[in-house]
Amino acid sequence: MSDKNNIINSTADSSDNFYSFPIFVRIAVYDNLTSIPRIIDLKHDSINNFIDLTTEKIYQVSHDQGGRIPYTIIKEIVENLIHAQFTEVIITIINNGNQIMISDQGPGISDKEKAMTVGFTSASKEMKKFIRGVGSGLPIVKETIRFSGGSIDIKDNMNKGTVVILKINNDENKIVDFNINAPGNFNDNTGSPIINPSDKPENIPDNNINKNSNFSPLGSPAATTDTPESIRNIFIPEEFSSLKLSLRQMKILYLTLELEESGPSLISKELGFSLSTSFRELAYLEKEGLLKTFSSGKKRLSKKGFKYLEYYSKNF
Repeated sequence: MSDKNNIINSTADSSDNFYSFPIFVRIAVYDNLTSIPRIIDLKHDSINNFIDLTTEKIYQVSHDQGGRIPYTIIKEIVENLIHAQFTEVIITIINNGNQIMISDQGPGISDKEKAMTVGFTSASKEMKKFIRGVGSGLPIVKETIRFSGGSIDIKDNMNKGTVVILKINNDENKIVDFNINAPGNFNDNTGSPIINPSDKPENIPDNNINKNSNFSPLGSPAATTDTPESIRNIFIPEEFSSLKLSLRQMKILYLTLELEESGPSLISKELGFSLSTSFRELAYLEKEGLLKTFSSGKKRLSKKGFKYLEYYSKNF
């Protein structure tokens, strides 16, 4: 049954006339895979409303089911539908909100590997009125969801178009708890450490990784013979050799890259950390020279911060 109360109308933007309106979106919500899905139909008359309101609805419905996929990740994928000219958009939400599939029947992605690499883009001048169009969206999603203990997969749709699959592990015994800095083994699928909450060490400082841990995101001096060989053998530039960032701190860096600037309230809202934790982590990252406070009072990535994320993305 279609949820008619969720049909959304909006006023068309004059700059939207390059696209056909209204834009229709259908969301299928599966409470389980043995029952008929609930259907939510959306209709938008502007691209900005499509991006904002569709993202909000997906986030709301998936999180009402217990899902943990961050808002910023969902928005990046919704924005990416501009490349498909919003043709036959279907959103599928399963696995208690922890798996979201976004499908379209647009032209598809011819080179999926390049699409996941920073700098490759097919965005036109018209598209750049609504999105950044610099080839950063999918690479940021890939790194951010990986640090949330999840993955992104891109596949061809049945006849034409693309299906983007976002997943986060909802097995509480296997997910990474980003509020703990603890040793763990690497997940072969996501590259993220698997941490059992029962392994949480006592009295670990929030602003640094456990110095006795065998896990260090950069395979720095904390690495031992138990660390995967692919990480042990990576040469660490001197300026990064002393950095031992927690996964929580890495998530904050990637979110700041995504949003261009951040503050404690924004970090708390987007990542679910407390305000005091967000403030403390931002201060620590600024002390390490990875963030810089600008006149607006917000923090942005410094040159060292950009270089650090570039180095990390290329090696891990």
